[in-house]
Amino acid sequence: MSKTIAHKVEEVKRKVVHLLEQNHKLLSKNEELEGEVKSLKLSLENEARKGDELLNKIKIIKLAQNIGSSNSESADITELKRKINEYIKEIDHCITMLND
Repeated sequence: MSKTIAHKVEEVKRKVVHLLEQNHKLLSKNEELEGEVKSLKLSLENEARKGDELLNKIKIIKLAQNIGSSNSESADITELKRKINEYIKEIDHCITMLND
């Protein structure tokens, strides 16, 4: 009878060791995947920022082309002036931060 109990205890120990090994592998894989997710999120944010910058450049180019044409609308000119004022404020803010 004690032989069967000892056999069952050994089998339970083997299963526990096996489960611990699987747990360790899964934890390692989870850490790896979390790192990959962070990397991909950062990449996605960078690409979104680049896309926004490109859209802004396109808008500025279109406004600049409209100013050069004889039939430019006053709304486009107003938009360009607003954008220039935004840039000036941002530059002033940067200068202030550098002086502090």
